[in-house]
Amino acid sequence: MSDRSSRPLLTRTHLFAAAFFIVLIFLLYQASRLITPFLSAVLWAAIIVLILYPLYARVLRLLRGRKTLAAGVMTFFTLILVIGPTVVLFALLTGEVVDLYTAAVEFIQSGGWADLWGRLKTSSLGSVLSQPYLAELDIKSRVINGLGDLSAGMAAQLGAMLKNMLLALLNLFIMLFVIFFFFRDGKAYADEVTDLLPFPKTQKKSIMENLGNTFSAVLNGLFLVALLQGLMTGVGFLIFGVPFAIFWGFLAAIAALLPIGGSALVWVPGALYLFLKGSTLKAVLLAAWGTLLVSTPDNFLKPILIGRKAKLPTFFLFLGILGGIQAYGILGVLFGPLVVTLLIAFLRIYREEYAEK
Repeated sequence: MSDRSSRPLLTRTHLFAAAFFIVLIFLLYQASRLITPFLSAVLWAAIIVLILYPLYARVLRLLRGRKTLAAGVMTFFTLILVIGPTVVLFALLTGEVVDLYTAAVEFIQSGGWADLWGRLKTSSLGSVLSQPYLAELDIKSRVINGLGDLSAGMAAQLGAMLKNMLLALLNLFIMLFVIFFFFRDGKAYADEVTDLLPFPKTQKKSIMENLGNTFSAVLNGLFLVALLQGLMTGVGFLIFGVPFAIFWGFLAAIAALLPIGGSALVWVPGALYLFLKGSTLKAVLLAAWGTLLVSTPDNFLKPILIGRKAKLPTFFLFLGILGGIQAYGILGVLFGPLVVTLLIAFLRIYREEYAEK
């Protein structure tokens, strides 16, 4: 009998490896159960730290490398200038959505909708609105139902926050706690995770650089530009007298993430609203504001910022964003492109290591 046939199929090494990975998977599962209740707070903490890390690096230099003090300063800064205003803005936004729903229902029930629809039909849009497929749509019910669902969702979020104030405070404390340690030790954590990847150093470096570039591109080229467009839309509505400016600004920021239409899907109806009210000058000024200060910067800022940072085709970038929002909610704006970037990086490694050989 040959030596090969006399060898056991499972050696001591195989059994040890199998036991090790079974225990490791079990521990990872238990760890995921521990962190799941606070996963949202941890993820938002990580995003905030990644955004503010360049500022932390400057503070660290000013404090001569004292990491704990620098992390404490940045955590306090985050609480006062980032988290606090965000909570206030969300509360104001929720209130506006509820008020908007109430005003829309009163407007429709008082006959204002019929008057507005008549003005639209007699305007230059009459030929479009008279199309059969539009005539068959129950736009009145769709508007009420849409606003009702939106306001109910926002009110439910605020109500849940108020009812679970203790849980909200706990999540806030955990977020600040995680932010402090991510500022202080985040780079070391990232290096340790990178070392766990079973790839050569060059491939590890390439993967991390691609992730960093994609995150920066999404943040600068899409997320911050969308926030800027939402802010400018809200300010324009406030200046020219369009009601519920905070809500429409928020909606414009979300619409700015879409590859087609963008924030114009919000400020164009705002200008049309002013025109139908008889405020022709304000309508023209708002249209000029939207064209010059909202939509035009988007046309040259996004290509510059995305093109410099992301090595990801624009099509896949937007696909990752839209799919990410559908899968993960608002966090999908960042997670979607990162998942696509990781997939492309791993496919590249597979091609280099296996397919080409």
